[in-house]
Amino acid sequence: MDAIKEFWALGRFPADFGGFRFLGKAVNEVGKATFGSDWTGLERSPPRLLMPDNVWGGIPSYELAQPQERLRIDLLLQQHRPDFGRPIPERGPFGPKVAPFTVEQWGEGIRLAQEHDAKSLAIQQRFAAVINTLVECLREGRMKSALRPEKGGDYSMILPPSSWNAEETIDCRFSLCRMHPIRQFSGSPAGDGYQLIFVDIEGLEKLLANLSPSKGAAIPISRRIIELKKSNPNLVRSEIAKQFPGLGVNEFAMHWKRAVELYPELAKAGRRSKGAK
Repeated sequence: MDAIKEFWALGRFPADFGGFRFLGKAVNEVGKATFGSDWTGLERSPPRLLMPDNVWGGIPSYELAQPQERLRIDLLLQQHRPDFGRPIPERGPFGPKVAPFTVEQWGEGIRLAQEHDAKSLAIQQRFAAVINTLVECLREGRMKSALRPEKGGDYSMILPPSSWNAEETIDCRFSLCRMHPIRQFSGSPAGDGYQLIFVDIEGLEKLLANLSPSKGAAIPISRRIIELKKSNPNLVRSEIAKQFPGLGVNEFAMHWKRAVELYPELAKAGRRSKGAK
């Protein structure tokens, strides 16, 4: 498993800190809000395309296809059409030796490859849509971003919106959610001196509310907690918790923590002092 695929598959992302969330988490949250159950979290590493490269006249016959292309088609048939009874490729001096295809077998292999590639392209398009949404917010300043050293500690810098103003070197930042604080437009996904990318939670939650207005009364729970406190400063945490009867204790605590990061005054919402009405 390569580094990018492992990064997204394991999902061992850094914790939220100081009102910021790791970019990898933000990608998955925006993906879920945009595409629902179709979003898997593995969109950054879609299955490779299997269709043979076109030759003059269109799709090549198996005789004109490259050896690795014939092998990929053969493997599709082995997996999905065992009724063809195709033999396992023999080892040859220049790689696996694939048996000839009948017209029916090659046609079915091409159909399977087209079906596979259509799904792969759809996955790529979903990831591209999420990237475009996040970059647009960051470039326009509707969401802030920051860099943090990989080993931990405080943020080394808050990035200006202009750090996201490019066309061809931004996508690589979403491979491992890292960038270099000085060589910001290097076009490389990682390397010496690269740091983790975070985005601010408040800007992210505003974006998510706009993407999924039918979910959770349109306003993130952390924002609703803040608004309750602002509308009635005398409310304490236990009283605010009662306004969310559908949340368990641990789930409410998670949203409370996020709300405190956005609105530190909430940290004072402890027990009501004696004599208070």
